Amino acid sequence: MPAQWLVWSPQQNEVIASGQLADITQLDQLVEYAGSRPVYGLVPTSEMLLTQVTIPAGSSRQLTAVLPYLLEEELAQDVDNLHVQLLRREEDVATVAIIEHEKMEQWLAAFKERGFELKKLLPDCLCLPLFDNGYSAAEIEGQWLIRQSEVMGICAETSWLDAWISAQKAPTVLATAEEDDEESEETESEAIESASSELTAPPSQVVVYHYTPAPEGISGRWQAQTPELVMQLLAQGAAESKVNLLSGPYKPQAAWRKHLRPWRKVAIAASLVLAAMVGQHVMELQQLEQQAKVYRTESERIFRQVLPQFKRIPSQSYLKNQMNAALKSLGGKGSDSGILMWLGELKPAFSQVPSVKVVNLKYDQNRGELRLQATAPDFQDFEKLRSVLTKEFNVEQGQLSKEGGLVSGAVVLRRKA
Repeated sequence: MPAQWLVWSPQQNEVIASGQLADITQLDQLVEYAGSRPVYGLVPTSEMLLTQVTIPAGSSRQLTAVLPYLLEEELAQDVDNLHVQLLRREEDVATVAIIEHEKMEQWLAAFKERGFELKKLLPDCLCLPLFDNGYSAAEIEGQWLIRQSEVMGICAETSWLDAWISAQKAPTVLATAEEDDEESEETESEAIESASSELTAPPSQVVVYHYTPAPEGISGRWQAQTPELVMQLLAQGAAESKVNLLSGPYKPQAAWRKHLRPWRKVAIAASLVLAAMVGQHVMELQQLEQQAKVYRTESERIFRQVLPQFKRIPSQSYLKNQMNAALKSLGGKGSDSGILMWLGELKPAFSQVPSVKVVNLKYDQNRGELRLQATAPDFQDFEKLRSVLTKEFNVEQGQLSKEGGLVSGAVVLRRKA
């Protein structure tokens, strides 16, 4: 996708150069401009998600580690593939930015390959000016960037911008003292006209301060600001913003690490020596990874066999949750019911009569009974099983029949009152 760029001089307060690249692979063209200047990378808001999540009690100490899993049920992707950055926390609500690791790695690799050292990487919508009593907006590449607060914003297509703004809660707009004085000096006729217009005006309109021409037919109170180049506006905001997506695995190295570069060759020689020592460990790790892959394949096979109604397995956490849910349903509603409880109690009895083999079983929780269809070499085996089961259950044995050298029959069990 096209990438716009701009070189801004805060000392001279002017644009040095600007332009647009066909895509990020053409960063070579900007090497001469970068020099020793700080480089800020603006992530398109359309490529990420800014959202809020409620923090459960007791999660504060490990909030960074817990955040991805709090969002797991709301996201279609595996959280292990996403970079989740905490932007702000207010009591039990956290505002986060979510972006794919793959995209982060791709962009950072492109900058690193050209020798660019990113000072910040942040959402482009959060570089717009901040207003306490409304939103700020600017159009770029046919899309509208809108900043709602210090850490919230969106990228909207013009086609659904009206519906989105109509759904927003209007910020409270306070009149200034000067405006109050002017209103008190209105004539009676002007006051009547003003009151009449207020009765016909839509209630609770969002105030939108725009720096590019306002779209037609869109809800809200659109108030024009001094027109500026959108990239200039974003460049100034990026320099002042405290938001930075470069955290965790993407956190820039400390400055002192740069001084270790002259020792690079020595480090390479030492690594070659260490390679011989750790070779065996690498092989073991590969074997473990291969074994883990086999386990994953087997777990998916069992999952599809036990729960054939689920066709897709988007992640291991999804597989685990579905299996746990199925297991819970088999356990029944209470600690003394459910087919698993029955099977656990029947195991000792069948261990005493191993010649009896269960062919089929049916559990009726409403009636509180378990029906077994079994086979055995002799009629006496069924009698022995009935004698053992009678100690714990009310046993009702059906008619027994012998065919092909095997005796088969049904046994109905109910718990003793």
